[in-house]
Amino acid sequence: MRPNFGKDGVPLVHVDIVEEAEGRATGPVFPPDENYFDLRANPQAIEQIAAARQYLPLRNFLTSVNGVESIFATASATTKSDLPAAVSAGPAYEFASQARIVFAEPSLNLERKYYVDLSSGLKELLERDTADAVRAVLRISSCNFTAESQRGFCLSIRLVAEGCSAQQAELRWGLGLARVQQALLFRSRALKQHIAE
Repeated sequence: MRPNFGKDGVPLVHVDIVEEAEGRATGPVFPPDENYFDLRANPQAIEQIAAARQYLPLRNFLTSVNGVESIFATASATTKSDLPAAVSAGPAYEFASQARIVFAEPSLNLERKYYVDLSSGLKELLERDTADAVRAVLRISSCNFTAESQRGFCLSIRLVAEGCSAQQAELRWGLGLARVQQALLFRSRALKQHIAE
């Protein structure tokens, strides 16, 4: 992967948007069948999520994204630490997370345009930031909403950070996740205002 560089030569967050084709027979389900905690309805349930107990940046992300100021809800969140990976610059450690989010207002999940707007807005905000070896993939997928008995959409956010050590990769990931959190809350406020008009 070739990083983007700003005017001062500092690497920027690299963001890819992937839109899966509509009409897939299978896909994510909301709420998920297993290991799902409704953090909007029960914020204390975060204590039952092992990764949130272990990684403070993930805990902050989940608390914020599911908070009253947010228009989103998380469907899942995972983390993964990889041993050295072969990259063009030499061996590097990776630390990654993946979170799947939906809109807390069910009707918004039924229209792809809200996810397309959200993804492009997040890409624009994140690529303004400088980052050390951080990349993100925003994936818009079909999703089955069981409470509404309808198909809609969801957004998966995969964030990967590289470092010369496991600790450096984890630190860069934490800083990157904080940027994603800020960008989501910024887009949340903008979407709330747009919907209210």
